[in-house]
Amino acid sequence: MLDSESSLRLKLLRFPPIIGVIYIHGYNTAIGYAGGILGATETNELTRWVRIFLSEGIARISVPLFFLISGYLFFATFHWSPQTYWRKISGRLRSLLIPFVFWNLAGLGFLALMQAIPDFRPYFTGPGKMVADYDLSRYFAVLFGVSDYPVAYHFWFIRDLMLLLLLAPVLAVVVRFLPIPFFLVMYWCWLADAWPTYAPGAVGVLFFSAGAFCGINRQNIFLFDRFGLIIILVYLPLLAIDLIWYDAWFNLYVHRTGLLAGVLVTLYLTKFAVRSRRICAALLALGSASFFVYAAHEPLLGILRILAYKYIPLDGPYTILILYLFIPILVVALLVDCHRVLRAVCPRFLMIISGGR
Repeated sequence: MLDSESSLRLKLLRFPPIIGVIYIHGYNTAIGYAGGILGATETNELTRWVRIFLSEGIARISVPLFFLISGYLFFATFHWSPQTYWRKISGRLRSLLIPFVFWNLAGLGFLALMQAIPDFRPYFTGPGKMVADYDLSRYFAVLFGVSDYPVAYHFWFIRDLMLLLLLAPVLAVVVRFLPIPFFLVMYWCWLADAWPTYAPGAVGVLFFSAGAFCGINRQNIFLFDRFGLIIILVYLPLLAIDLIWYDAWFNLYVHRTGLLAGVLVTLYLTKFAVRSRRICAALLALGSASFFVYAAHEPLLGILRILAYKYIPLDGPYTILILYLFIPILVVALLVDCHRVLRAVCPRFLMIISGGR
């Protein structure tokens, strides 16, 4: 079982990484569509550095952090047996599979609707077939992300997480009896981008398994707190190198090693967040909306970016930068308010589409 402070610190991490995910998806300043390009293909240096720092640096910690916490919570809160495992899996049908299917069906319906309206069609038509021309196999593929991202592309994370949960018994054996060689191999596969399977990806297997290792061995996920200052001193230079040499051939190795350190730094910083009642209250209140904001931020983010790039003059030197910084914040604010309304008006429906959260 988790002690109360560790449980609180994990709860504080439910919402901030969602903001990171939105900034990752808002990185590009140009949107291609059937009639051309909206936005700007080139930006000034300040805009470029800020975008790389936030979206490609800090925000990229979010995904491995979520996989780590997911693996830890799956194994830390029960004693392993076939019965408890299947009980856990059946619970994930409500918390993962049902929302996964709902949001992808909603995304497919929205895409079909936009393609059916001539004025909107150019902005929602890619190089492939129109939704109306899909056959049954294509519908299945885009709904479940069989060979590519699902139609709600950000739900690739949920798809990979569900696959990892199915593989959990195998991963549990491996991390129990062969932890060092397994993690060395997985780290290299992730670092070198040399993973053979499409899903689950190397980042998910590595960090979910790391969380599983902590959970199985009853190790506190915050066990590196005592090295917090050292890890920060390692992370900051890696982040600086990642930023300065963003296009260098060796960047991938620096970037992903930096993400590993960044995950540990993020866990460490929660030690200080719990000391502030104001921060705790705010993050706990927002935490209940985290899954909904994650699920619904697309296509809202894309729509707002299209509208902004189409109707706001982009000739100012920092207009693109302001839009890059502001639009994700607007998305978060709108969806938090929407979550509040749904919770008051139709709480059962909200619970279903949010996986009981």
